Amino acid sequence: MRDRYRNGLAVVDASLDVFRARPGLAILPLLSLVAVGSAYAAVGVAILHYGLLGAVFTNDLVRYGATFAGLAISSSVGVFFNAAVVHCASRQFDGEETSARDGLAAAWDARREIAKWSLVSATIGTLLYVAEDNVPGVGTLTRSILNLGWGLLTFFVVPVIVTDRTGSLRSELRRSGSAFARTWGESITAAFGIGLALLPVTLTGIGMLVVAYVSATGLTAYVLGALGGLLVVATLVVTQVLGMIVRTALYRYATDGERVGPLAELDPDRIFVDD
Repeated sequence: MRDRYRNGLAVVDASLDVFRARPGLAILPLLSLVAVGSAYAAVGVAILHYGLLGAVFTNDLVRYGATFAGLAISSSVGVFFNAAVVHCASRQFDGEETSARDGLAAAWDARREIAKWSLVSATIGTLLYVAEDNVPGVGTLTRSILNLGWGLLTFFVVPVIVTDRTGSLRSELRRSGSAFARTWGESITAAFGIGLALLPVTLTGIGMLVVAYVSATGLTAYVLGALGGLLVVATLVVTQVLGMIVRTALYRYATDGERVGPLAELDPDRIFVDD
């Protein structure tokens, strides 16, 4: 088991080299953040305009509807731009020229599959919130565990949507679950490893924001706040790109046995050993 976790960290380190070769991919998750933020702002303005703010907290139907809308927005936008990164990563692994525009075009071609998965994800997420509020014995911990299970089962859904295009939700879910079962140790470690690798930068950015808000004044506060915000956003963007690069490479290995991208230079005798 320790070999699996060590392998996952090695994959994260190698994925940084892939990102350095194609830093322009960072524009895709940045656009995702802008799109999600804009959509949430529009929903918030609509809630205030129609006087629904109180109902969000007191009316279950409105609250669950707002929950579904929020989950659907974040899921659809996130999957769309992640699909663009996966497409670009796959082309780069194959030695082909690519760009963010190519990725966006590929994601647009898969828009129906993306929309279906986003609706399924939002529905399941909303049902878990409903169950937590209304079903005895289902609490926050249970919902968190179920959410985690769903997240692991759908870990490779975006690569499946982009590369396989089966058009079947059941088939895509089965392929994602099968790929995760094959590489579960490396997948989990890589996912956590990316966050841990960038944690110092994230904490630095948060610290600068706190200092700017609590103790700094004047121009110093604005500069610290701006730099802190940039660091936090940068880590979010890089984390998203690296995560999709790793998932794309792991999915290729799990399904075809190919060691591409961040896996290509790793020792084949030390990676993906079976327990």
